[in-house]
Amino acid sequence: MPGDWVAVQKKTFTKWFNNHLRKKGYPVITDLKTDFSDGIMLMRICNALYNVKMPRKYNKKPRMTPHKLDNLNQAMKMLEVKAEVKTNFLKNTHLLDGDEKMIMGMLWSIILHYAINGISVDDLTAKEGLLLWVQKKTAGYAGVDPPKVRNFHRDWTSGLAFNALIHKHHPELLDYDALDHKDQEGNLTKALDLAEQLGIPRLMDVEDLMVSKPDERSVMTYVAEFFHAFASSDVREQALRRANKFLAFARAIEERVNEYERRANALLEWTDESSQFMDVKDFGSTIQEAQDVLDYLKSYVVSDISVHKGELFDVLGLLAEIQTELQVNGRPPYQPPQGLTPDDLRAALTALDKRVSVYHTAATAHRFTFVTKIESGLSEEQLTEFKTSFDHFDANKNNVLNAVEFKAVCMVNNVPFRDEDAFLEVFAKASDSPDGVTFEGYIAFMSDLAADKDTADQVASSFAALAGANAKYISDEQLNSFAPEDADYIRRNATKTDEGYDFAGLVNRSYE
Repeated sequence: MPGDWVAVQKKTFTKWFNNHLRKKGYPVITDLKTDFSDGIMLMRICNALYNVKMPRKYNKKPRMTPHKLDNLNQAMKMLEVKAEVKTNFLKNTHLLDGDEKMIMGMLWSIILHYAINGISVDDLTAKEGLLLWVQKKTAGYAGVDPPKVRNFHRDWTSGLAFNALIHKHHPELLDYDALDHKDQEGNLTKALDLAEQLGIPRLMDVEDLMVSKPDERSVMTYVAEFFHAFASSDVREQALRRANKFLAFARAIEERVNEYERRANALLEWTDESSQFMDVKDFGSTIQEAQDVLDYLKSYVVSDISVHKGELFDVLGLLAEIQTELQVNGRPPYQPPQGLTPDDLRAALTALDKRVSVYHTAATAHRFTFVTKIESGLSEEQLTEFKTSFDHFDANKNNVLNAVEFKAVCMVNNVPFRDEDAFLEVFAKASDSPDGVTFEGYIAFMSDLAADKDTADQVASSFAALAGANAKYISDEQLNSFAPEDADYIRRNATKTDEGYDFAGLVNRSYE
């Protein structure tokens, strides 16, 4: 295997494997030609990479050839059978004799299987998938795209592609636009130094890349480390975004539920306390006093009672909004506490109306005991229902959107249709009554346009991704990823155990 690229490849492969061996506390590779001759190094690699258990019985200090061959047979079984890495024509004698070409081929097969073949982007795998990921992440970066990264050798010599990948995921670390595109060594040095700071092992050196055509396998191995480092970051950011979205919705619903219960309680307290004057049946001893009682009752009905009946409509409207939000977001309906249901609130106002009616009848009868004509003039303002956007588009006010009205909704919300048939198909699907789209159908249609639907499984998976290995519980330290109010919500509502907060239970309860 003549050529400078051989030395680069050996160095890159050695660094890659040593990085994983160190994580397990194993001795590192010092000489590819001799370190695999007794099978122990290959066993350790299988354990470090694939968690394949070390054999119970193997020769820990083999000196004789039969002992080494026995170790090699066990090691190759670990690699080919347990880890399922295909090594093609590799034999145990190749490792025993230090056949460098076959050893390098074996190491590349392991790298390809472990670090590269697992990469999948847009249904492409391995080399094509890794290249497509690079192209997506470096799109639009001056000096890289155009013409875009097309290979894993010459297109990396300027250092700009490495810097573009770093800037895409960590723009705070460097000013990409300030890079001198002609400073090849400076750009490579900056990129490799920053990558190392981010925990990406330095598998290649600047001089390995400052050649006309760097070794392709070495570059692929190195770039795969960028992929794994940044892809995991992307997954965590997505998981955090989904979890934050869940918490934002949950907190918003919690706030509205608290508002409903507070206002419902206040309304019930008012019905109990505000009409105490009706407990005293003193209607006056003169015609003026009797009239004053009726005037006060009128003022009470017109101002106080009417305002609180309006408050009842608003409170019930708030509850309807809560239930609609829960429904369109796939959550179960909110169950108001006993005593605070809509029927309880209506019953309280109805009982008050009856009490006022009885009081008014008695006060009027007392007023008629005086020889004076009564001019009652009592009136009660008629309250209008809460106006929604549905009313705006319901031109004929029949509480149903016909085709023309529904099309107007779509135009305002920038919903395009390729032709009239396409529109009619959507209209037919959205229609939930013989006359067209009702309010419920309209809400469902608009929610489909605007809402990013989530599920219990997706939210639970997002929390699990944030919790790491502890897939059911999240610790206090991990709660620092959230805003203080979100972390406080979890602490207040999730069951705490010795292992942390049971986010899975919190999510499941929210969707039950």
